[in-house]
Amino acid sequence: MLLAEITTAAGLPAGVLNIVHGSRHHRAPGTQARDALIAHPAVTRLWFEGDAGDGQQVMLDAAVHRKNLAAELTGTSPCLVFADADLEQATDAALFGAFALNGQRCTATSAILAQRPVYDDIVSRLAKRADHIRVGAPSDPSTEIGPLVDAEHYNSVSTSVRAAVRDGARMAAGGRRPAALPEGNYFEATVLSGVTPSMQIFAEHLYGPVLRVTPFETEEEAVSLASAFKDAPAAYIWTGDAQRAHRLAPALDAADTWVNSHNPQDLAAPSTGPGGAGPGIRRELGGIDFYTQSWAVHIAVDDSPVPRIGD
Repeated sequence: MLLAEITTAAGLPAGVLNIVHGSRHHRAPGTQARDALIAHPAVTRLWFEGDAGDGQQVMLDAAVHRKNLAAELTGTSPCLVFADADLEQATDAALFGAFALNGQRCTATSAILAQRPVYDDIVSRLAKRADHIRVGAPSDPSTEIGPLVDAEHYNSVSTSVRAAVRDGARMAAGGRRPAALPEGNYFEATVLSGVTPSMQIFAEHLYGPVLRVTPFETEEEAVSLASAFKDAPAAYIWTGDAQRAHRLAPALDAADTWVNSHNPQDLAAPSTGPGGAGPGIRRELGGIDFYTQSWAVHIAVDDSPVPRIGD
C-alpha cells in the first residue's frame, strides 16, 4: 500500500498500478481475485508467487485460459555448512536468512545441514544469537522480527514446532510467544536441533521464524538430505573448498545456489536452476523478458526482386 501511495505521489497515471487485497486461504477473497485475474480476457500475462501446490493449480488454470505464466514458488531452502567453512560468516548468514522478514520469504535459510564436526558449535552459535533477536512491532525501529501474517498462520507455525518437539527435536531457542507481547501474532526466533529426515518438520515449509538444524557426515549424505527439499527456491553452500562447491552446486535441486554468501543478486537476472517452480512454469525474477513483447518486422532496404509467376 505504501508503494501505491509513493507511485501516485510520483505521478504514475491512475490504473497503472492496482493493489487488490486478499487472503492466501482458499475460502477467502484472495482466491477469488486470483481466479478473476486468470480468467479475465484483458490479462495476458500472469506472475504468481506463493506455495508450490497453489502454483500447480495456477499453472493448470492459466493453461486453460491460454495465459503466459511466470512464477516464483516458495519452498524450504537447505543451507549446507561444512567443517572447513567460516563459521562466523555462516552463522551470520543463516540467522539473517532464516529470520529476516520474519522468515516469511521464499529463500529463507530455514533448514541448516551442518557437518558433524561443527554441528554442536553451529547449534550453540545459532541458539545464543537467536535468543537476542528482538521481536516487536514493525513500527519500532529496534524490531528485528515482527508478527506473522495472521492468527491462522501463527497457530500453524506454533503447532508444527510443538509437533517437532514431540517427535524428538530439541528446542535450542525460542519456540513460543514472547512474554512481553501477550497479544498479536508474534513468535520468537526459534532454533530446533536434532531434526531428522523422519520428522514432518524436516522438509516442511513453515514460512516463519523457525530454523532447523540437522547433522551430516559426508558430502554424499549432505546431498541426499538436501534432495528431500522439493521445489527449493534456493540452496546455500558454506565451505572453504572451491572444488567441493563446484561439485555440489549442480547436484542441488534449487532455482538459485549461493556459495559462501547469504543471497545478494541482480534482481533483473532470471532464476535458471532446476528447482523452485516445477515443470512447465517459467521462472523470472526481474521479468524483463517476460513482460516484453517481440515482433519480427522485415523491411526491404533496397530493391528486392520478386520472382514472377503466371506471365
